[in-house]
Amino acid sequence: MATELRVHGVSGAPAEEVLDRPWVGRVAGDNDAGFYRPRPETHATTGPGGAELEAYRWGNLTSGAAARALWLILLPFTLANMTVWLRPPAGRDGRAVVRGLCRLFAVSLTATFVLTVVGVALDLIAWQCATPGSDCLRRRSWLRPFFTGFFEPTNRRLALAALVPLGVIALLWELARRSWARYESFRPTGERADGDGLASPTFWQGRIQVGRLRALHIAAALATVDAVLLYVLVRRDRAGGFAGVDLGPLSASAARAIGVLLCVLTGVVLGVCAAALLARGMVSRDEPARWAGPAVRAVRWTAVGVTVATLGYALLPRARWPTMGALPGYGPLVTGLFAVQVGLLSALLLVVAVQVGAARRYGLLREPLLGGFGAPVVGSIGLGLGIAFSAGVTYRVADYLDGAAVPSPADWADQPARLRLEPPLSFQWAAIGFLVATIVVLLVYAWVRLVTVRRLRAGARAATDEDFPGGRARNPARAAAVDDAVAGARATDHIGRAIGVAWGILAVGVLVATCLALAGVGPVQLAPSGSPGARMLHTLTNAGTYLISLTVIALVILGVQAYRKQRVRRIVGVVWDLATFWPRAAHPLGVPCYAERAVPELANRAAWLATERGGVVLSGHSQGSVLAATAVLQVPRSARSGAALLTYGSPLRRLYGRAFPAYFHDGVFEEISGALDHGQPRWVNLWRRTDAIGGPVAPGGRDVRVVDPIAFDPPPGDRVPPVIAGHFDYQLSPAFAVELTALLDRLRR
Repeated sequence: MATELRVHGVSGAPAEEVLDRPWVGRVAGDNDAGFYRPRPETHATTGPGGAELEAYRWGNLTSGAAARALWLILLPFTLANMTVWLRPPAGRDGRAVVRGLCRLFAVSLTATFVLTVVGVALDLIAWQCATPGSDCLRRRSWLRPFFTGFFEPTNRRLALAALVPLGVIALLWELARRSWARYESFRPTGERADGDGLASPTFWQGRIQVGRLRALHIAAALATVDAVLLYVLVRRDRAGGFAGVDLGPLSASAARAIGVLLCVLTGVVLGVCAAALLARGMVSRDEPARWAGPAVRAVRWTAVGVTVATLGYALLPRARWPTMGALPGYGPLVTGLFAVQVGLLSALLLVVAVQVGAARRYGLLREPLLGGFGAPVVGSIGLGLGIAFSAGVTYRVADYLDGAAVPSPADWADQPARLRLEPPLSFQWAAIGFLVATIVVLLVYAWVRLVTVRRLRAGARAATDEDFPGGRARNPARAAAVDDAVAGARATDHIGRAIGVAWGILAVGVLVATCLALAGVGPVQLAPSGSPGARMLHTLTNAGTYLISLTVIALVILGVQAYRKQRVRRIVGVVWDLATFWPRAAHPLGVPCYAERAVPELANRAAWLATERGGVVLSGHSQGSVLAATAVLQVPRSARSGAALLTYGSPLRRLYGRAFPAYFHDGVFEEISGALDHGQPRWVNLWRRTDAIGGPVAPGGRDVRVVDPIAFDPPPGDRVPPVIAGHFDYQLSPAFAVELTALLDRLRR
C-alpha cells in the first residue's frame, strides 16, 4: 500500500496535527527530525485515497530550547551567508567572482564581531577606564583588582583584557564545531543522484567545506585581536617602551624585533585567510584540493601560535605609560573596516548588475525579487545590523561603566572637558543610521498597507466576483473580507519594489556617512558646537543607541516566543527558515542549515517507501514543499518510478524562484517534474489567491487553484460562513483529497 509522506511547513506543527490523528508513534529518525505514523491500535492509519499516513517532523532542527534564540544575535552572519545564494544566473567565472566577494564580506563581519568585544574589553575597560580623571573605577569598584598588582602596567592589563575576546572566539569555535557535527556531518546512505545545482550529490554535504571555512574565520578572528594588541604595544615600544627596563636575556632591540615579527606574521595570517577564501580548491564543495586540508590546519594553528606569542610579548616588563583618550588605532580600524565592507558590497553590486543585465538578455530572469540584486541588498542589511549591534553593545557598556558615555555632546568643541568613555566615531553614525533606517522601514510598511494593498483591492474585487458570482450583493461585508485577503496576499509580489526604493535611499546615506567618518566628522559635528542643531543631532544619535539595545532585546524575546508559541513562530518562521535552508557556504559561524540533514534524510526515506512499501506521495506544505521538491532530485533514479509529489501553499516559485533565480528556475522545476514523469505527470501543486506565501509553480508541476473560502455563504445548519484559510489547512479542502487520490491511482497503475 502506498504512503502519503507529509512534510510540514515553517510552523513546526507536531506530528499529531500534521496527520490529524491524536495518537502517533515515531517509526524512524530521532527527536530532532523523525518520521511518525498513527498508532495501529487506533485503526485510523490511512488518509485520502487509502494511503498509509506518515509525517516527517523536522521542526526541532530549527527550534526547541529557548536558548537557541541567542542565534538571533548572529543574524548578520546568517544574512551574509545568504548573499552567496541570492546571485543571479551566471557562468562559472561569474559564480566564482560573486562567491569570492561574498566570502570576503562574510569574514569581514566576523572581524566586526570580534572588534566589538575588543572595543569593550581593551578600549573601554583596560584603556579608557585607566585614564586619569575617569569616573569608571570610582563607579565600578569591582574593576580595581584588575588595575593593581601584576596587571597594573598598561601592557599587562591589555593582555588580561585580550582574554575576553579570545574567550568569545573560543566559544564561537566550539559552537560552530558542535553545530557542524550535528548538521553538516549527517551522511546519507545508498545510491546518489547525479546532476548540477540542487541535484548535485554534494549539494547537501557541507562537512569539508564548512570545516575549512570555520578554520579560516577563526584564524582571521584571532589575527584581528593580535593586530589591535600589537599595534598599541609596538607603537609604544618604538617610542621607548623598554627604556630603563630589565628584560633579562633579551635586549630592547631584540624585544622590538619580536614585536615587528609578530606584526608581520599577523599580517600574513590575515592575507592568507583572504587569499584562501578566493581559492577554488580551498572552498569548493564539489572539487576540494588535496592540499586544502593541511593548508587550512596550518593557517589555523599558526594563528593560535601567534596569539599565544602575542600574549607573551604583551607580558614583557615595560616602562609605565599613562593612558589618555581612546585606544590607539582602534577607532580608525573600525571605521576603515566598515569602509572596506562598503567597498566589497559596492563591487558586488557592480558584478551583480552586469550579471543581471546578461541574464535579462537571455530571458533567465522572471520578475526577480529586488530586481535580481538580492545579494548586495541582503548583504548590506547584514552589515547594517552588525554595525548597529556593535554600536548598541559598546554604548550600553560605556553607559554602565561611567554613567555618562553618550555620543559626542552638543558642545563638541569643548574637548578638554570630555573625560567620559567615548566609543569610536563610526558608532555614532551607526546609531543615527539605525534610527533613520527604522523610520524608513516603518514608512515602507505604512506605504504597503495603506497604498499598495488599497490599490490591489480593485483587482481583488474582480477575483472575488469571479469565484462567488452574486455574493457581493448578498453580503457586501463578506465580499470585502475576501477582497482584503486577496489583496493582502498579492502584496507579497509588490513589496520588493518598496524595499528596493528604501534600500537605495539608505545606501546613498551610508556612502555619505562613510566618507564623513573617514574624515573624522561625526553626526553632531555637522552643526556648530552648542547650537540647537547640534543638540538635536546629539539627541537623535543617543536615541539611536537605545533603540538598538531595545531591538536586540526584542529579537531575543521574539526568538524565545517563536520557539514556545506556534503563532509567533508562524510569523517569524518564513524569513528564518528561508535563511537557514541554505548551506553555510559563505559564513560558517552563522545559524546551521537544517536542510543539510532534512533533504538527504527525506530522500532516503522516500526511496525506501517507493521501493519497499508500494510507493510514496511526498506531500509538502509551505517550506515542507521546498524540502520535498529538492528531495525528489536526490532520490535515486531506480526509486523514482514509485514516487509522486503533492505540494500546497508552496513558495517554490513565488519566493524561492524570485529570490534565488540561480537555483530555482524553470529548468529546475522541469527537472523535478521530469524525474517523476513516467508516462503521466506526478507533480500536482495546489494554491489559493488568498495565500500570501504559496503560488503556482508551472512549468513543472500541474497547478490546481483552490477556491478560498470553500463557500461564500454559511453551510446548511450553520450561521457562520467558512473561514478564509489563506496559507493553511489545505488538507481540509476537497481538492486535496481529489488530487491525492489521482496521484495514488497513477502510482498503482
